[in-house]
Amino acid sequence: MEVEHFDTEDYTTLLNALKDGPSVPATISFRVRWHGAKDRFSVQDATQGFAARFINTAATVEWTAEESGFKFISDPANTSSSSVALIGRERNGVFFSQPDPSDNNDRDTAEAAAAN
Repeated sequence: MEVEHFDTEDYTTLLNALKDGPSVPATISFRVRWHGAKDRFSVQDATQGFAARFINTAATVEWTAEESGFKFISDPANTSSSSVALIGRERNGVFFSQPDPSDNNDRDTAEAAAAN
Protein backbone atom coordinates (compact mmCIF):
# COMPACT_ATOMS: atom_id res chain seq x y z
CA MET A 1 0.00 0.00 0.00
CA GLU A 2 1.39 3.37 -0.95
CA VAL A 3 0.14 6.89 -0.31
CA GLU A 4 2.01 9.93 -1.64
CA HIS A 5 1.55 13.58 -0.72
CA PHE A 6 -1.71 13.13 1.19
CA ASP A 7 -2.96 16.48 2.51
CA THR A 8 -3.91 16.43 6.19
CA GLU A 9 -3.75 18.62 9.29
CA ASP A 10 -1.21 18.51 12.11
CA TYR A 11 -2.91 19.11 15.45
CA THR A 12 0.32 18.63 17.44
CA THR A 13 -1.38 16.52 20.14
CA LEU A 14 -4.06 13.84 20.22
CA LEU A 15 -6.18 15.86 22.65
CA ASN A 16 -6.07 18.90 20.38
CA ALA A 17 -7.09 16.72 17.42
CA LEU A 18 -10.01 15.19 19.34
CA LYS A 19 -11.20 18.70 20.16
CA ASP A 20 -10.66 19.80 16.52
CA GLY A 21 -8.42 22.53 17.88
CA PRO A 22 -5.93 24.67 16.00
CA SER A 23 -3.97 22.89 13.30
CA VAL A 24 -1.56 23.54 10.45
CA PRO A 25 -1.65 22.03 6.94
CA ALA A 26 0.60 19.00 6.54
CA THR A 27 1.40 16.34 3.96
CA ILE A 28 2.15 12.66 4.62
CA SER A 29 3.48 9.85 2.46
CA PHE A 30 3.98 6.22 3.39
CA ARG A 31 4.68 2.79 1.94
CA VAL A 32 3.72 -0.49 3.64
CA ARG A 33 4.79 -3.86 2.26
CA TRP A 34 3.49 -7.15 3.66
CA HIS A 35 5.65 -10.26 3.34
CA GLY A 36 4.32 -13.83 3.46
CA ALA A 37 1.57 -15.46 5.49
CA LYS A 38 2.57 -16.94 8.87
CA ASP A 39 -0.85 -17.90 10.19
CA ARG A 40 -4.58 -17.49 9.53
CA PHE A 41 -7.30 -17.12 12.13
CA SER A 42 -10.92 -16.08 12.53
CA VAL A 43 -12.89 -14.54 15.38
CA GLN A 44 -16.64 -14.31 15.78
CA ASP A 45 -18.90 -12.98 18.51
CA ALA A 46 -22.58 -13.39 17.63
CA THR A 47 -23.66 -11.55 20.79
CA GLN A 48 -21.72 -8.46 19.73
CA GLY A 49 -22.45 -9.01 16.03
CA PHE A 50 -18.82 -9.17 14.96
CA ALA A 51 -16.84 -11.54 12.72
CA ALA A 52 -13.36 -11.22 11.26
CA ARG A 53 -10.72 -13.18 9.38
CA PHE A 54 -7.04 -12.32 9.59
CA ILE A 55 -3.69 -13.28 8.12
CA ASN A 56 -0.70 -12.82 10.40
CA THR A 57 2.20 -11.67 8.24
CA ALA A 58 5.28 -9.47 8.42
CA ALA A 59 5.47 -5.88 7.19
CA THR A 60 7.92 -3.08 6.55
CA VAL A 61 7.04 0.62 6.62
CA GLU A 62 8.62 3.90 5.66
CA TRP A 63 6.95 7.30 5.90
CA THR A 64 7.39 11.05 5.78
CA ALA A 65 5.47 13.95 7.27
CA GLU A 66 5.94 17.55 6.23
CA GLU A 67 4.57 20.93 7.21
CA SER A 68 5.86 24.45 6.82
CA GLY A 69 9.36 24.57 8.29
CA PHE A 70 9.48 20.90 9.39
CA LYS A 71 9.98 17.52 7.73
CA PHE A 72 10.28 14.04 9.24
CA ILE A 73 11.64 11.13 7.22
CA SER A 74 11.70 7.62 8.66
CA ASP A 75 14.55 5.22 8.14
CA PRO A 76 14.27 3.12 4.95
CA ALA A 77 11.74 0.27 4.99
CA ASN A 78 14.50 -2.35 4.83
CA THR A 79 15.63 -1.26 8.31
CA SER A 80 12.21 -1.81 9.90
CA SER A 81 10.95 -4.97 11.56
CA SER A 82 7.58 -6.17 12.77
CA SER A 83 6.45 -8.44 15.55
CA VAL A 84 2.77 -8.38 14.43
CA ALA A 85 1.29 -7.35 11.10
CA LEU A 86 -2.31 -8.34 10.36
CA ILE A 87 -4.30 -8.13 7.16
CA GLY A 88 -7.97 -8.74 7.72
CA ARG A 89 -11.59 -8.31 6.89
CA GLU A 90 -14.38 -7.76 9.40
CA ARG A 91 -18.15 -7.64 9.39
CA ASN A 92 -20.26 -6.02 12.08
CA GLY A 93 -23.56 -4.23 12.63
CA VAL A 94 -26.13 -4.81 9.90
CA PHE A 95 -23.48 -6.52 7.75
CA PHE A 96 -22.84 -9.23 10.35
CA SER A 97 -26.04 -11.14 9.63
CA GLN A 98 -25.68 -10.91 5.86
CA PRO A 99 -23.66 -13.46 3.87
CA ASP A 100 -20.15 -12.27 3.18
CA PRO A 101 -19.93 -11.85 -0.62
CA SER A 102 -16.15 -12.09 -0.47
CA ASP A 103 -16.05 -15.55 1.12
CA ASN A 104 -14.70 -16.96 -2.12
CA ASN A 105 -12.01 -14.38 -2.85
CA ASP A 106 -10.86 -13.08 0.57
CA ARG A 107 -7.97 -15.53 0.73
CA ASP A 108 -6.75 -14.62 -2.76
CA THR A 109 -6.96 -10.86 -2.05
CA ALA A 110 -5.13 -11.07 1.29
CA GLU A 111 -2.48 -13.42 -0.08
CA ALA A 112 -1.87 -11.07 -3.01
CA ALA A 113 -1.36 -8.18 -0.56
CA ALA A 114 0.99 -10.30 1.57
CA ALA A 115 3.00 -11.33 -1.49
CA ASN A 116 3.88 -7.72 -2.40
